[in-house]
Amino acid sequence: MPPPGVPSVTNITLGWLLRLRWVGVAAQITVIIITGAGLKLELPWLPLLAIIGVTTLSNVLLQLYARPRWSQGEGTLAAVIASDVLLLTALIYLTGGASNPFTSFYLVLVALAAMSLSPKRLTAIVVLATAAYFFVYYNGIPLRGPGGIGEIGCPAYSLHLQGMAVAFFLTALFVAYFVRRMLRSLQEREAALAAAETRASRADQFSALAALAAGVAHELGSPLGTIAVAAHELEISLAKAGQNGPLEDATLIREEVERCRGILDRLDHRSTAGTGDPAEPCSAEKLITEVRAALPSALLPRLITQDHTRGTVLNLPRLPVVQALVVLLQNAFEADEKNGPVELEITLTADELLLAVLDRGTGLSSAAQKHVGEPFFTTKPPRQGMGLGLFLVRTLANQLGGEMTHLPREGGGTIAILHLPAASLLS
Repeated sequence: MPPPGVPSVTNITLGWLLRLRWVGVAAQITVIIITGAGLKLELPWLPLLAIIGVTTLSNVLLQLYARPRWSQGEGTLAAVIASDVLLLTALIYLTGGASNPFTSFYLVLVALAAMSLSPKRLTAIVVLATAAYFFVYYNGIPLRGPGGIGEIGCPAYSLHLQGMAVAFFLTALFVAYFVRRMLRSLQEREAALAAAETRASRADQFSALAALAAGVAHELGSPLGTIAVAAHELEISLAKAGQNGPLEDATLIREEVERCRGILDRLDHRSTAGTGDPAEPCSAEKLITEVRAALPSALLPRLITQDHTRGTVLNLPRLPVVQALVVLLQNAFEADEKNGPVELEITLTADELLLAVLDRGTGLSSAAQKHVGEPFFTTKPPRQGMGLGLFLVRTLANQLGGEMTHLPREGGGTIAILHLPAASLLS
């Protein structure tokens, strides 16, 4: 079974086969009208219309009731192709047998079977089509019409040859068009499968990271807490004894321990935060308010926000999105050594919600752009970053069906954009 959202080969083939059947119904009606009314051939109208009616009804029933079961196997597809072979055989039997130029349409059905069926079922279709051809070859009902039409060597026999040319062209057209379209659909399916595998791989990375963070926090949390308490007691003792030199060392130890505990807390929080939170109604204005509340107050004067959503209510996991924006903004603030303004723009288009953060920093090198968003990759100096923030932002974007991109900004700087599909946010 393919991952959710990725169609199976059976789904793709059946979809195109149903389209082919509708085209076939229209073509059959057209040919019957031309040959019956135009060429004045003696046709068994009632049986022919009954066969076309069966094809039409079966197509409707397949679309209404069989579609949910298509992905469970290729049995339905093989049955539909086999029934089409039999329906085509009945039409050809009633309209000239093997002399009917449209016997070449057996090849269209064989081509569809070859594209999607197992060797065993394909062999069965080939045997059935071959048997059907030999059946109409020996048992077909000859056509009759004015001027001896339908008889070999008659004055109007050239019409038969012209019909063979038309049938050959249409067969080639049907095979080329539908097989090409099916091939394109299969290529799109392969791309969807590759994307699904990538998302699954990133989800595995996220799970492994969460397990690692929980283990590290558990193993190091207790001893660091003990060291912090001991350092604090040592500070008190040294302060009472007036030993300023050792007191500074004890203070440094306590501060470094607190920094380590802070790193562990951020690692645990960022790696286990709920990117799978349920969606809830939220406006861009509310997102901006919560982002401002989450940022250090010293950075707020540098923040410029623009809301272009016109107050549209969005359905999204509010807290993870706020956390993602905070990560992007903090990176932008740190990237600009001149402490210039950083912009947050929220724009809603017909296709997607764009959460863009613009800075005037040094920008990303071409090498950094290739790896940005990978776990533990960072452009910050040593001891100043863990390389997890953008990884979690990218993970959130993928889980919501979007993506994270980083673009160079004209005049210097970077534009970090979180793309989220509008269809899922507005439903």
